[in-house]
Amino acid sequence: MASPSPPDSRPFNARLVAQVCEERGWEFVDLDDGAGYLFAVEHDGRRVLSGSGAICAYPTNPASGYTIARDKAFTHAALEAVGLASIPTDLVFLESARRHLRAPGREGEDLLARADRLDFPLFVKPNRGAHGDFAERVADHVALADYLERAARRHDQIVVQPVVDAPEYRVLVVGGQARFQYRKAEGGLAGAAGETWQAVFERLNADLAREALSPVPRSHFDGALERAGLRAQAISDEGAWLELPGRRNLATGGHPVDFTEQVEADLARLAIAATEALGLDVAGVDLFRPEGGAPLMLEVNANPSFASLEALGEAALARQIWADIFARALSVAP
Repeated sequence: MASPSPPDSRPFNARLVAQVCEERGWEFVDLDDGAGYLFAVEHDGRRVLSGSGAICAYPTNPASGYTIARDKAFTHAALEAVGLASIPTDLVFLESARRHLRAPGREGEDLLARADRLDFPLFVKPNRGAHGDFAERVADHVALADYLERAARRHDQIVVQPVVDAPEYRVLVVGGQARFQYRKAEGGLAGAAGETWQAVFERLNADLAREALSPVPRSHFDGALERAGLRAQAISDEGAWLELPGRRNLATGGHPVDFTEQVEADLARLAIAATEALGLDVAGVDLFRPEGGAPLMLEVNANPSFASLEALGEAALARQIWADIFARALSVAP
């Protein structure tokens, strides 16, 4: 009896592109001893490099647009310069070695010094972060001081933004077209029969630690329990849900809902305009839609993961989009 094949442990991009190559008759060339972080696609003597992780996976994205989009403060400045509505974004530095290279007033201690004039709660996150790492709501100046101390161990810059209590959407733009949208639902803790909420919380943070992502602060867990009228040592019920506001990223417990390929016109217009403003071909654009108001730009991701499509059962669409991207890239490759 043949032994079962081991599961494919490569990143989602590599697995998906390998499937596309098999379907299209292209050659998938591993350049990373099977790890899936560097590979090429070849056809008719033409080669296109791609990869996973920190590598820009999309060969149709220019280096300048990709690099700017990785910097949230630069992205906000570029969008604001062309008149696109985006969330106010202030850049704050947490390291001191290079403070002589920048204007005064932009350090973490400067932010704390004016904390009594800040409009709490705030949303803070690393300027070049990803996957929801250290993306947190901050309730007051005490929580802000704690956040700065924790974040400085891993990140040298953060951005400070107002909290926007509105639905958040992701729109994927490819080749000047909005291909799909979904709403980012808040993450949280799913109850498990026989386990306390404390145990469920500890398991979530252990999972985040394995992925090298920041844990959910204890204060956020305690606040969620208080709002729900629960105790940490209470036994959770199977199927019960404890929402943790601000954790909308898939990697930190958020989940996509209301998926559709019929992108709403106002979201599509702003997402396409933001993508064009950065000179990108492929972008995952995150937007807020305040009740009764026009949408606001939050972020432009120049290296969006398609893992959400896999979670939604839309892997066929992901392969179709990848095939379109590589077909165009191969057509102009040397």
